[in-house]
Amino acid sequence: MLRLRRILAGIRRIAIVLAVILALPAFYAFWTWLFLGQTPPVKVYVFLAVGLGAYVLASSIGWIIVGFKGGDDAN
Repeated sequence: MLRLRRILAGIRRIAIVLAVILALPAFYAFWTWLFLGQTPPVKVYVFLAVGLGAYVLASSIGWIIVGFKGGDDAN
């Protein structure tokens, strides 16, 4: 069980870093919109959605694994 928790923690950390990297274009677009008055390109929203999706998937991967195993998450 401890090994599974370590794996899940590693996956979560990787997904958080991936989400931040994918959200960088969104931060740039917000900066250009705020300071330069230009509207961001549509690609920025795609990167932001993928980054948030990676974070949500990594946060819920433990529940998904437990659901397929049929165990109880309280342990």
